[in-house]
Amino acid sequence: MSKRIVFIQGSPRKPGNTRAITAVTMAAAKEHGAAVTEIDATRLRFKEPGCVGCQQCQQSDAFLCAFDDEVAHRVATLPNYDTIVLATPTYWWSYPAQLKIFIDRIYSLSKISASGDHRSLLSGKTMALLATGGGPLEDNLEVLECQWKRPAQLLGCRFLSCLFPFVPPEIGALTSNPAALKKAQDFGRSLASA
Repeated sequence: MSKRIVFIQGSPRKPGNTRAITAVTMAAAKEHGAAVTEIDATRLRFKEPGCVGCQQCQQSDAFLCAFDDEVAHRVATLPNYDTIVLATPTYWWSYPAQLKIFIDRIYSLSKISASGDHRSLLSGKTMALLATGGGPLEDNLEVLECQWKRPAQLLGCRFLSCLFPFVPPEIGALTSNPAALKKAQDFGRSLASA
């Protein structure tokens, strides 16, 4: 059975480098037998921007966000995949706000007891990060990476990442770089076999 991979696109810049390199990675994963889906988190409609801490998802037996909006519906599909990939540029050592709205709602897929024990529909899956940044790995992309890696570890997930530092802002700069293309294709292959 082929791996089911979902890429959660977090770049608000439609013709940008993050989207272009993500397309290369997705194509490589498909070529190696994975069933690939993309959720464009930057275009989803929402009633509330992110989680408001209402705790209704924790008080219910269902693993669902209480807000009946497009973000909640797409978050609810994540357990259907073997691998969940965030594709994002680095904005202020973190994710763009549009992606953070989606990420915060992932809280609804876990139950956390008063003693701190977790039960999550994502446990045992692979969580991955494909990220671009205008600066270095150190004190830049690695800070962003930690924000997805640590939750993956806490949930008992395997973690993979593919980071692209020093990406020029010009559209097409990353996909015109043969080394970056190979790196993205190799990452797609590794996701298909993870």
